[in-house]
Amino acid sequence: MQTPIPSHLRLAPAVIALASLSLLATPGDALRNWPAWRGPLANGVAPEADPPVEWSETKNIRWKVEVPGRGTATPVVWENQVFVLTAIPTGERVTPSGGGGRGGMSEAPTQAQKFTVLSLDRRTGKVLWERTARQQLPHAGHHRDHGFASGSPVTDGEVLIANFNSFGTYAYDLDGRLLWEKDLGDMQTRNGFGEGSSPALHGDTVVILWDHEGDDFIVALDRKTGAEKWRRERDEPTGWCTPLIVEHGGTTQVIVNGTRRATSYDLATGDILWSAAGQTANAIPSAVTGHGRAYVMSGFRGSALQAIPLDRRGDLAGPR
Repeated sequence: MQTPIPSHLRLAPAVIALASLSLLATPGDALRNWPAWRGPLANGVAPEADPPVEWSETKNIRWKVEVPGRGTATPVVWENQVFVLTAIPTGERVTPSGGGGRGGMSEAPTQAQKFTVLSLDRRTGKVLWERTARQQLPHAGHHRDHGFASGSPVTDGEVLIANFNSFGTYAYDLDGRLLWEKDLGDMQTRNGFGEGSSPALHGDTVVILWDHEGDDFIVALDRKTGAEKWRRERDEPTGWCTPLIVEHGGTTQVIVNGTRRATSYDLATGDILWSAAGQTANAIPSAVTGHGRAYVMSGFRGSALQAIPLDRRGDLAGPR
């Protein structure tokens, strides 16, 4: 989940259940795991899986455990570990000082949160380790169907990247040892709807999108140290999409959707390869690729779908 969505479509925040999947992993083989938002191919497909086609509270469920706190991040899986992000309320309630949105759609913060990373045993659901990345009272709220832990983690089997956006980006090894952390500042989201973009990981580069009501940017960090490799300014309202990284024609592209423009960046340099206007407001969905094209879409106050050849370059469409 990358942004506020209807409650009947989102994962119940207090419980995680594992179906009896036939998804056998081998070290270093991302296709046999679920390492990121939308899986190993960033399109929701698990090519090596053989999941059940139906399940219930008792059928095709191997285990079910309660997860403390609240989170709408997608769990990710690597071999025998399931990684979950959650925000756990702690301490006395305070009177909200702001940060809510209009029309009763957004909740202002009333308690400090423990921004927490959990590792669960894939076979049993037992907690292998738990780490509190940060504890603080959030500066702003979130959509009532949303939460404070909404960006999904990502792993390559060696490093786990947990991005809590305004509350820090953290790199752990798979035994739970903190390798580095990075604070990119505070987001101010539209109507206090909250944050939800997930990090993307390719080789030794972590990419984070920072579209909000303040100064926007996209940044590439070194996977091993957290040091910035490059940063590029953007001009977008609040966004919740996750960067898509794809190799094509010898170039690795970072594709991000946006209300004003969909844009492709060179992963190595941060230079813009192509951009195209034409999306609607709240261009939330992340891009997908296939057949040599990137597909970007949006559907709030209008609808748009664009298929953009990955070998195109430059400004592909004028202003709306």
